This record gives sequence, structure tokens and C-alpha cells, in this order.
Amino acid sequence: MIGEGANIIMNVEKMENYLKKIRSVQGCKVVIDENDCIDEIHIVSDLRRNPKQILRDIEAILISEFDISIDYKKVSIAQIKGDTVRQDSDPRLKIKSIEYNNNGTNVEVRVVLERCGQVFESSMSGINTSSNINRILGNTVLKAVEKFLEIDDVFVFEDARRVNLSNVEVMVVSISSQLKGREEIYTGSAKIGNDSKEALARATMDSINRHILQLIY
Repeated sequence: MIGEGANIIMNVEKMENYLKKIRSVQGCKVVIDENDCIDEIHIVSDLRRNPKQILRDIEAILISEFDISIDYKKVSIAQIKGDTVRQDSDPRLKIKSIEYNNNGTNVEVRVVLERCGQVFESSMSGINTSSNINRILGNTVLKAVEKFLEIDDVFVFEDARRVNLSNVEVMVVSISSQLKGREEIYTGSAKIGNDSKEALARATMDSINRHILQLIY
């Protein structure tokens, strides 16, 4: 660690006060070991932000204000919903609703995603053709994911195909990402039930959910 030592003891209260200023943080306790180094940092936050985003802010404040780097494993973040405290490390998003507003030649799609009571929504519109609706729906899902991740213009919906596997119809999609100067292609799939568009949205979520932890941190 950098800059840890005797000064930590006298700065613990100041450090806790700084960390409490982080958006969504409601409480903070810094624990010092016998060598006057940070042993643990305990954070209580609400559900408005992802724990990985809060962790990044903690690391930035410790470096910029106290010249300290810390192993992220020493930071514990408990999230509160109502009167319930829960350790929340599951980053998966779920589809809450999909809405279509058909204006004849144009269609508007609105998607709402949900995670731990938080909602992230996005809407897009475009020409009302079957292939374009798929593209609009896929990109609207991805825009809602970007709102959750607090990033912009990273994901693009590339393609979708219906395939038959063992007499079961499946929607397969591909999306691309451009993050930190690196381009990636992700794929996902979902069984088609009564609604192929819902399957496309679920396949899009399947393509991105497995990568969210890597994208956050």
C-alpha cells in the first residue's frame, strides 16, 4: 500500500467522512490493523448504484486524497433495500417490460430493465419494418444496459437469427462492444415461445449479462 502508517490513525475519521460523500453510500467504517494500516473498509449503500461503481469511487478517493492504494478484497459493500441489508454481488439484469408504440410507418420501442428494485429504461424509434424493429429492440435493450453501467455508446446490436435445434426454435443474436479501445463480439440465445420479439430481447440480455462483471470492473 502507498502512504499508510501512523498518519492513518489520525485520518480515519476524515477518511470515513470523505467516503460517506460517495453517491449512494450511507455509512462507512474503516478498520485499522496493528501496523496502523487499513485492514478493512465496510460500506453500507442504497441500491441506486452497482457495488463495483462504488468500489471504483472508493479507490479513486483513497488515491487522490490520501495517497493510499488498497486491495479491493478488503472493501465490503452491503446494500440496503428498505430495512433489509443484503450483500449484493449479482450483477444480472432482468427484463421488466417491453412496450411498442406503432405509428404506422414508424414504431417506438421502450424497454425497462430491473435489478434489485432499481429500474433502467430506454426508448428508441425508427422505420416500422420487421428487420428494423429487431434492430431497434436490440439496441434499446443495450441502451438500458448502458444506463445501468453508466457508460455511453459502447454496445451495438449486430444481427439476429432464428434457428432450429432439436425441433426447438431458438433466437440467436450477436452484439459488438467497443470498450477501452478493444472491440468484442458477444452472442446470446433464447428459446422462442409465443413472442419472438421477447425472445430477441432475452437473447440480447443473455449475450451481455455474462460479461457485465468484466465490463463494470
